[in-house]
Amino acid sequence: ADGCVSVPLRFAPLSPGRYPCKILLTSRYDVRLYCVEGVVNEEYPEAKFEFQTPAFEPLVQNIPINNKTKTEWKCQVNIEGEWFYGPPILYVGPGETVQYPLTFKPILECEIMGKLILQNEVDGMEHIFDIKGIGKKPLALEHISVDCEVGNVTNKSIMVPNYTRTIITFKVSSDLSIVWGNPYITIDPDNSVPYILHVCPWKRGVFKGIISFSVKSRDDVESQEEPDTDQEFSIQKSPSELSPIFLEEDSDDNFSNLRIWYHLEIHSSPGPPLSTIEMQCIALETVFIEIPISNPKEKIIHIDVKLTNDALSGLQELTLNPLECVNYIVWYSPATTGYKEERYDMNMHYCLLLTL
Repeated sequence: ADGCVSVPLRFAPLSPGRYPCKILLTSRYDVRLYCVEGVVNEEYPEAKFEFQTPAFEPLVQNIPINNKTKTEWKCQVNIEGEWFYGPPILYVGPGETVQYPLTFKPILECEIMGKLILQNEVDGMEHIFDIKGIGKKPLALEHISVDCEVGNVTNKSIMVPNYTRTIITFKVSSDLSIVWGNPYITIDPDNSVPYILHVCPWKRGVFKGIISFSVKSRDDVESQEEPDTDQEFSIQKSPSELSPIFLEEDSDDNFSNLRIWYHLEIHSSPGPPLSTIEMQCIALETVFIEIPISNPKEKIIHIDVKLTNDALSGLQELTLNPLECVNYIVWYSPATTGYKEERYDMNMHYCLLLTL
């Protein structure tokens, strides 16, 4: 009645591909030609790719896309899976093979399953690839070197990034007892803020360790109010610090494994001597001097002594009880005549200059 007739057509492809065909309808009064093309995509992914890389380290895999037709392809790219990135459009010339650069850059330890789908706008064909990303333990984000003097506080600014789209509070910890700072730092999404680290070594030398910034939920923090005696965390809380913002357990974004850490290398040089003591002696004879040393703390301390001249001798180690005061004896036995200046160092930023 409406002048239209349905023509049944059965299409049963045996394999993926493009199936162009022509349908010719003829009658005594009319001839009509219909061009029909069937596009069949793969039932299963064409290939599988697995990425393994430490957190914050990008890994790029070039995926070959081959165009065997005589028409240029314009492919729209759809990437399923967090921390995978790539260009949104890919052009492939006729008879060419173009590499599609797929990047995986996780920001935490994770295992991500996803798909890479390239849909050809010309014929509708889809190229589907299974992708799997494994984020491993992160490497140090930076190697930080600090030069300072014994007994003096040195401040070091560390830029800490937040690569997520969520405001995050990091808990700060270190394995070096000579550093401290605010125990928490809150960073806005996709931003970086400076963290001020205070360094005060108690003896000369090179000290190596780490400082780490890890995400903790409110429950985790409350369950760890008691200090862990196995780790020497010395981050002290500032009185002016604002209340930290914790991630809730039911948050859509789970960043509980997010951790950023830095290598620390502290070069401590001796400071100026506390006082100068003059010792006089005849060559090949021996004299001594008593130096008072006190322990003002409420705990036992162990002191290492370093004498910089072979003519000086004394105990190399001392143990002082709480609030104890003792006299340390230094012996001087010169083999030759002359005038010398030597340092007498202890590991509690206590240094004397001996004029011999």
